[in-house]
Amino acid sequence: GNVDGYVLNQFAMSEQDGILRVATTRDPVGDDDSESAVTTFERREDKLVKLGEVAGLGKGERIFGVRFLGDVGYVVTFRQTDPLYTVDLSDPAAPAVTGELKILGYSAYLHPIGDGRLIGVGQDATEEGRQLGTQVALFDVRDAAAPTRVAQAVIPDASSEAEWDHHAFLWWPDTGLVAVPVSTYTEAAAFSGLIGFGVDVDGGTIGEIGRITHPPIAAVGIGDEPIPPPVLPTEPGSGSGSGSDGDSGIVAPEDLSYPDPIVRSLVVGDRLWTLSSGGLGSSDLATLGGTQFLPFG
Repeated sequence: GNVDGYVLNQFAMSEQDGILRVATTRDPVGDDDSESAVTTFERREDKLVKLGEVAGLGKGERIFGVRFLGDVGYVVTFRQTDPLYTVDLSDPAAPAVTGELKILGYSAYLHPIGDGRLIGVGQDATEEGRQLGTQVALFDVRDAAAPTRVAQAVIPDASSEAEWDHHAFLWWPDTGLVAVPVSTYTEAAAFSGLIGFGVDVDGGTIGEIGRITHPPIAAVGIGDEPIPPPVLPTEPGSGSGSGSDGDSGIVAPEDLSYPDPIVRSLVVGDRLWTLSSGGLGSSDLATLGGTQFLPFG
């Protein structure tokens, strides 16, 4: 079988009861004529035969996130705004959009947490589509015809590995904890580590609990001389540069450090364990404090 377009990732394909569901974006990325679709297939002998399709999703946009849960598909498209579509797949021959939520930014990863709720990790954005920083959002999708975003938390000028690698995401329902790696580089503060958020599903709130960092690892160059930190550009014309570069929009090397990014987290007993290239950290699950670090090697 075949379908036109591009598949985003593993979550864009799903099988249920012998039916394959595929979400694709057609036409070049960023083209005004691009659009997305959800197509269903059934195996007949040695072929996948197309059963049904719902197209025209996010015209002029491309898919940033997908999740299939039972008879419902959730599709996020983005260019300037973030439509979250709910797609009814109960009749594979006639899939249909039942609801749409238009908000700023997007969710690149959608994680079901039960009782008709989703956690989304992605980017907040302006009305023009300029990305502003990592966003963790709580969606209520119990009414497929009227999905809503009930809460969000934003870390300005940041990105998270959980946006493109779901293994970096942790949901711990016993305490309502969402933990994601976050990296941000600004003049005010450079941070690379893990941020924990407390999610009150019934109350519809998200709040930061705490942050975990691992000790920095010094980069060593020829002759064991430290390699200077990278020089990162800021927005042109922002006037936010400092140090020897003045207002050039370049962050001076001495203003940056070498944080060791945290890439994974898991819960063991009452401790939250975090992993980086340098070692393992163990922190109090409730507060994310009292971190003990065990270096590798």
